[in-house]
Amino acid sequence: MPPRPGPSTAPTEASSSVSLAGGIAGSLISARGSSGSSGFSTTNSAEFAFDSDMSKYPTSMTSSIRAHVYEGGLRYHAFRDGQYAFPNDEVEQNRDDMKHTMSLMVCRGAYLYAPVHDRLEAGGAEVLDLGTGTGIWAIELGDKYPVAQITGIDLSPIQPNFVPENVHFFVDDFEEEWVDAENKFDVIHIRHTLHSVRDRKLLVERAFRHLKPGGYFELQELLFWPQCDDESMTPQTPYAFRDFMTYMEQGMRVLGSELRAVMTLPEEMKAAGFADVTKKTHKCPVGLWPRDKRLRLCGLFLRTAIMDGLRGLAQRPLTALGWTQLQIEMFLVDVRKSVMDTKFHTYFAFHVVYGQKPLA
Repeated sequence: MPPRPGPSTAPTEASSSVSLAGGIAGSLISARGSSGSSGFSTTNSAEFAFDSDMSKYPTSMTSSIRAHVYEGGLRYHAFRDGQYAFPNDEVEQNRDDMKHTMSLMVCRGAYLYAPVHDRLEAGGAEVLDLGTGTGIWAIELGDKYPVAQITGIDLSPIQPNFVPENVHFFVDDFEEEWVDAENKFDVIHIRHTLHSVRDRKLLVERAFRHLKPGGYFELQELLFWPQCDDESMTPQTPYAFRDFMTYMEQGMRVLGSELRAVMTLPEEMKAAGFADVTKKTHKCPVGLWPRDKRLRLCGLFLRTAIMDGLRGLAQRPLTALGWTQLQIEMFLVDVRKSVMDTKFHTYFAFHVVYGQKPLA
């Protein structure tokens, strides 16, 4: 097995026409069918891919969008394979929803920190959710603000069939060129995805261009580095989970992205022209060690999301470092033990960063 790292340095302080691929894929998964009294779209519409006639689309296009690839017993999206390092199987989808619940608990129920409530309630507002995953954030935001239009984009067609009529999903790669009109969106949101973005500078610049004047770009992201405020984990303390995150950071860098990218985002947003860039930080425990009930529950969700997803998290990054499958499996035995050990009072910092496109 590759040698364990020594103590590591802790950190210091789109819509329906997003692209050609998105336009076709979007029409395949956008739930814009007839609605019943519940106000939710149904899959009776021929526009919905999974239950509709696909003959009007090129077979190669539809099959590639919905296809999957398998590595080491894990399922990944085939569309732009390799662009995102982690699986899209049922385990990962459950983890996505767990992280959503955890994030709302950490943020005390806030879906957005940017001051956009009145705008979303007024009607006609456009919200773009990048890397929407299962779509749970977009769906719940659509329920909360039924007169706003919510668009979610992801590489995987894993969103549910039944969604509010004001919510639409599209398969696309938001790191490719956007063809939506500039100055279109009131809010652009991205959560738990920045760590996989290859070109943050370009992403931030695109978000700036496609926001309306006065619109907000908001990011919510865990800083994937275990921190501790007492002596239960010091730089000299053997802690396999910290070693794991060190290797993950190295592997993600080989794959083209930065695991701790959130640390530099505020300055990158300012450089792109955003004003009033604001950062808020919360603590999300790893495990059940806190006494506070809310924090304990946050810690349970985070620990479960880590434990359930360890294999999928490790597969591509550690393989990129040259590890064999056996080496990965043997190492994860120690990692699981350390994550479950409540003597380590560790946490991930949860960062919320938002900024406004100036009015003029």
